[in-house]
Parts: sequence; structure tokens; C-alpha cells
Amino acid sequence: MNTKIFKNDLNTENILKCRARKLAEETSAEINHVNTITVVEFQIAHEIYAIELKRIRVIHPLKALTFIPGTPDFIRGVINLRGEIISVVDLKVFFDLPDQDFTNLSQVIILSSDEMEFGILADEVLGVAELSKKDIRPSLPTLTGIRADYLMGVTGNSIVVLDVEKLLTDKKMVINL
Repeated sequence: MNTKIFKNDLNTENILKCRARKLAEETSAEINHVNTITVVEFQIAHEIYAIELKRIRVIHPLKALTFIPGTPDFIRGVINLRGEIISVVDLKVFFDLPDQDFTNLSQVIILSSDEMEFGILADEVLGVAELSKKDIRPSLPTLTGIRADYLMGVTGNSIVVLDVEKLLTDKKMVINL
């Protein structure tokens, strides 16, 4: 009788060890999360751009943009977002891209960090997507000038992935009058 208990104890111990090993392994979802980034895709100047979701506070329709005289051209003005005054940057002007008028699809993507917060204009927000980090390649030779300084890379289907950390830490975004 003691032998059967001993065998059952070994069997239980083996089952528990097997379970512990499986729990200790990374799941495929965890591995995929490490190898992907979640982005918001948007359109400016007929090109598709993406920004990592981790620094986006909110996306808001463009309403009542107030021009501020004496600011650089790429600062289009400010908006009142639930009682907060938020500066709005036009990346088309900042990146020297063709300008176009605002439409009813224009939205402001509010970027936020501990030190900085501002909005960027998007002609249209296309949605949220998962991008594989391995699919993001270095910049194309056609993406030159100031744009190249703010790029994380370009995907195989020509989505330009911006480096949101560089945008949020750039001293050009701070206006000291």
C-alpha cells in the first residue's frame, strides 16, 4: 500500500513540475507583444504616417483652432480641450510637405510626456494597427531633410513610422517668447 502512495506522489510531483515549466515559458502572445508596436495610422499630405500609441493621450476632431501671432509657421495655433489650452503643430509645415486646407476629417492627435504636451494635425486618422518591429526598415532615400530626423523607419507597405519620443523631446517644439 505504501508503494502506491509513493507512485502517486511521484506522479503528482511530475505533473506539478510540468505545469511549473509551462507557466514559466513565455506565451506566444507575450513574445508577439515584445516584437510588435501598436500605432495610430494617419494621413498627412497624401502619405500615411504612424505614431506609437503609448504617447497618444487622445485624438480630437479639429474645432476652433485659434491662431497665435509671433509663433513659428509650424505652430498652427491652440485649441481648448476640456479647459486645457493645447498647442497644435502642423507636421506638413514642419516637414516641408505640400499644405492643404483643413477638412471635416481633420483631427488633432494629442501627444503627451512628463515634460511636454502638444497636438499634431492629421488630415485623417485611419485607425489603430499592430506593426511588427522587424518589418520597420530604415528610412527611404526619398525621405530626406528634417523628416529623416524624426523617423523610426518605414514599413514594407510605405507607412512612415515617426519616432514620437524625438518629437516630444525636441527643443524646436518649445517656444520661448
